[in-house]
Amino acid sequence: MSDFDVIIVGGGGAGLAAAIMARRAGASVMVLEADTKLGGATALSAAVMFAGGTSVQKARGIEDTPDAMYRYLMTLAAHETDPRITRIMSDESGPALEWLISLGVEFPADYLLCSGVEEVPRGHPSLGVAPALVNAAGAEGVETALGTRVDRLLIENGRVVGVEAGGEELRADAVIITTGGFGNSPEMIAQWYPTAARHGDWTYAVHMDAPFILGDGITLGQQAHAEIVGKDSGLLLPTSGLGKWIEAFLPPWIMLVNEQGRRFMNEASPYAVSGYQINAQAGGHAFAVYDHVALEEGSQDMRFADPYHSGTAMPTWEYNLLTKAAADGRIQKADTVAELAALVGVPVEGLEAAIARYNADCDAGADGQFFKQMPRRFPVRTAPFYAREVRASVIGQTGAGLNIDGQARVLDEQGDPIPGLYAAGEVLGCTVGKRYAGGGMGICNAMVFGRLAGAEAANAALSVREPA
Repeated sequence: MSDFDVIIVGGGGAGLAAAIMARRAGASVMVLEADTKLGGATALSAAVMFAGGTSVQKARGIEDTPDAMYRYLMTLAAHETDPRITRIMSDESGPALEWLISLGVEFPADYLLCSGVEEVPRGHPSLGVAPALVNAAGAEGVETALGTRVDRLLIENGRVVGVEAGGEELRADAVIITTGGFGNSPEMIAQWYPTAARHGDWTYAVHMDAPFILGDGITLGQQAHAEIVGKDSGLLLPTSGLGKWIEAFLPPWIMLVNEQGRRFMNEASPYAVSGYQINAQAGGHAFAVYDHVALEEGSQDMRFADPYHSGTAMPTWEYNLLTKAAADGRIQKADTVAELAALVGVPVEGLEAAIARYNADCDAGADGQFFKQMPRRFPVRTAPFYAREVRASVIGQTGAGLNIDGQARVLDEQGDPIPGLYAAGEVLGCTVGKRYAGGGMGICNAMVFGRLAGAEAANAALSVREPA
């Protein structure tokens, strides 16, 4: 006998989406959440969803299709991501967004943006996803148990039949793992995301306020001999290291140089690509260089602070913190470029040449190297001059995790479905690939595969229910 038709381990975005779909299919559902609140990483995010072919795009006169989104995702990942999973994400992202709209989520058409390097805007900023999911789950009669961390899966004859939490067993005909990533576990990061681990104390996760994002899904899956895929993939965001806040963007008013003193990227690049560019440099770091005018005027211009309309500015690039950090020595300050180069440890000739070229482009009103677009340009010309080390070490999403098939069933080490076990969200290791496609892919994953897992698990559970 089962206590529930479906048990969901994790009450974040993917888990709540799965719960709603399973309840609507007629299944009894229990969500077990280790934290004292629902929402997980989704509740901490900027609530942007990446999607193609949506009514919001149409309202802006933008033509887009799932096929175009699929081609973009596969191209950006150099065809090194799973085409089955990418196809599902592309086909179902639009319907998933429309489903969120039906739950009351607002996606203002004026906020649409290119959140990656796509040709048409697919980043859909919202006015909040997690609250709508929590409310909908409650309205559907989803049962929840907070402060309940699952210790192990119950497995009988190769089939997952429930879970154990706090010494208590709960049985179900289907279990869905939606525990999120592992960004708060140094041990998991060292094992599964070495590129992030190499930054040492610089490394932290944007979901640090969700303390149980510890990789439990990987641990639980391994109990059933699940295949773990996607090692050393994910999203690393740039940071100045001046504080542990959620950072996603570099301010466009800086000039970024590497150890050779050379500029190597468009400083206004979306975070979907900027972190990879920084980590590809010698030493896996770079230096933000700017002058007195940029500090006084650029850092106080709010046009540069919140490009995703998330209501969150960039605190580590805010004027008061920058001036304090320069005063206490955390930011290098010098009266000449040559002195600044010596303080930072980059070749004087390289930095002077890079600044000369950058300034000439600023004067001409166009970036001839990397085509940076911004409403106002800030040459590096007026002393004092400043520099701060930058690393891409803030974990925006972890990419290693469980593998699934087209029905969201977890696959074992031989590639076969594990009976009774499903998964969705950041716990999956088959969605990111070599490149994170754009802001909002995390919520896209959670909604697409959360909905899929909930529907499939409910159907499977109900099919084995004994007639009354």
